[in-house]
Amino acid sequence: MFTLLLIFELIILWMITRRLTQNLYLSLFLMTKSRPVAISIISFLYFPGTVIHELSHLFTAEILGVHTDGLTLAPDLPAGRQEDLKNPNVRTGSVMISKTDPIRRAIIGIAPLFVGITTLTLFSTILPNLYSQTALDFQNNILFSSISIYYLLLTLYSLFAISNSMFSSPEDMEGFPGVAIALSLIGLAVYFSGITVALPPQWMSSIQQTLSTLTTSIGYIVGFNLLLFGLSVSGISIAEKVSGRKIVRR
Repeated sequence: MFTLLLIFELIILWMITRRLTQNLYLSLFLMTKSRPVAISIISFLYFPGTVIHELSHLFTAEILGVHTDGLTLAPDLPAGRQEDLKNPNVRTGSVMISKTDPIRRAIIGIAPLFVGITTLTLFSTILPNLYSQTALDFQNNILFSSISIYYLLLTLYSLFAISNSMFSSPEDMEGFPGVAIALSLIGLAVYFSGITVALPPQWMSSIQQTLSTLTTSIGYIVGFNLLLFGLSVSGISIAEKVSGRKIVRR
């Protein structure tokens, strides 16, 4: 059950992440009147996730023996007209990957998702203790004099930044559909052949507990993203009415 719920949450998160980033950019652009400034703020907001995303590509490629070059963790600040609103896409980092076979290219492309989920899992396992300690500090009136609240805020920020940066771009996914279809066919063949793998009960209990914690954390992230998305849509709509200018969104 937790596995299906986690997959559903990841699909929702994937669907909203790109649109949320675009809306945040448009909102920041309307406030700053500068495309480079708006992109820089978003890059700073997502920076921990960008680092993990690009290093996932880099290290996976090196492990697989694929040459890399041009690692960039800074935003791609555009030249030209700053007032241009026709291109709300934001690129916060990149790494150049040499041409290779479809299988290795697919693994490199999808690496940030698996590394991101693993990192989210690690952060999620410490959240319950941080919540408990923060609640205890609040009851004892030492909330802001204790380090627990700052660890909690840093962890929540990391969860937000990583979860919104871990999905691969269309360029990253080049060649992945074919490999995914092949792996799916192999999986179906194994399933219908009746082959099963039995794990020890202790392992199953730990896996279920981890999935439960991760599902809860990503559920909160999805809810927070939906809230931000709603606020950004409202803000952009108000700006359109005030300025009398229709913002083009793609």
